[in-house]
Amino acid sequence: MEPGHGGGPGSGSQSHSPGERGGASLGCYDAEVDSEASTAVTTARLENGLEVVMSPERASPTVGVGVFYRVGFRLEPEGRTGFAHLFEHLMFQGTPKVPKPHFGNLINSAGGLLNGFTRHDYTAYFEILPTSALEMAVFLEADRMGQLDINSGTLRNQLQVVEEEVRVNVLNQPYGGFSWLWLTQHAFSRFPNNHNFYGEFADLEAASVEDAVEFYRSWYGPGNATLVLVGDFDPDAALQLVEHHFGSVAPRPEPPQPDLEEPLPADRREHRHLDPLAPTAQVAVGYPTAPFGSEDHLPLALAARILTDGRASWLQRTLVRERELLLHVAGGPLYPIGDSFEFRGPALFTIEATPREGVPTEEAVLALDRELARLAADGPTEEELHRARRRELARHHATTDSRLGRLTTLGVMAAVHRQAKLVDLLPQRFAEVTPAQVAEAAGRWLRPEHSTVLHWLPGAGGEGR
Repeated sequence: MEPGHGGGPGSGSQSHSPGERGGASLGCYDAEVDSEASTAVTTARLENGLEVVMSPERASPTVGVGVFYRVGFRLEPEGRTGFAHLFEHLMFQGTPKVPKPHFGNLINSAGGLLNGFTRHDYTAYFEILPTSALEMAVFLEADRMGQLDINSGTLRNQLQVVEEEVRVNVLNQPYGGFSWLWLTQHAFSRFPNNHNFYGEFADLEAASVEDAVEFYRSWYGPGNATLVLVGDFDPDAALQLVEHHFGSVAPRPEPPQPDLEEPLPADRREHRHLDPLAPTAQVAVGYPTAPFGSEDHLPLALAARILTDGRASWLQRTLVRERELLLHVAGGPLYPIGDSFEFRGPALFTIEATPREGVPTEEAVLALDRELARLAADGPTEEELHRARRRELARHHATTDSRLGRLTTLGVMAAVHRQAKLVDLLPQRFAEVTPAQVAEAAGRWLRPEHSTVLHWLPGAGGEGR
């Protein structure tokens, strides 16, 4: 279980918008969600504060159960870096009622699967299993929300597991944590946004049982969580099960919310890392991106498709195939561990590029600058925008057609953005984006003076390594 599904890989104020547009929140999505939203999604709230989101769908006799806690990398307190990811591990270590081996065994023996993952603004746990095992999964999630077994043996063991994961996925890998882990440390100024999300070894090794219990009590209460049920169930009967098992979990005080707001950079900042394991140079450019729900949010999501998605995208076509400056280019909001809907606090629109042999990373960055300026000046054609929209919606529908995909998408929309029903409205919202809006959004956000550049170069003794 690694941050962000397989190693590359919330709440709070938004980052500043360019110019005078500061701090938009969920505004442009709010007005129509309640009146238009699909009746397939229903919500409820228990007396202890737990939010419940249900989306019944009877195509197969399976259900998805997920709990999304509003705590992720950026909400770790100073001196406790890595705690969000550490708790992703600790939550599988058992309770007084269900000791460690039994949690996974019960799900697996019922024919189900389970896992968890950590993001910037939330941590999620899920089970996908036959309908007949719904109550068992609800009981297990309620049990570990109410009384996790945190002891010195378990804590020491999982700290070692996390440290080994860091060694395997970061320290002993070429380009380990390249843009998602290191670029953000240079791009942002506040601790919640710019610390080492995997965790400093000194912080992890200094952690006590009391520290872990305090973190659990602060962030893992019912009022800081969203339970999502997807699949083959009756909503009224399922809600009774939820009330029966989760209703006895005692409410806890609202957790502290750090100040996440970031100033918009006025000048480009450039940094270099030397990586003895890297066979060739790479470069990443990060731009603070538009807050969720602002007028530029969806246009920038489509700009990412237009710029980097597929052989016909601008950067693939011009810089990889035509000018042959780059071997590879990719990017987008929160790339590579999320997408445009994963974040609520400050995030980066990131472009990663691998220059061809003999092409300096500085030349690659200038080429990227020219293409982004062209997008802002000319905008995409209707055909390019249509292609980007089609690919975005293909991903959306392919994701939400699966139990796990719909569960995750609903959980993020509900837990991070408090708008679960927006899931079924996104196709229409994307259809309304125009080429002019894409150009305007690129012109406001994807500017050299707002960016941070990380040159990742072969060599020994790298900064930050």
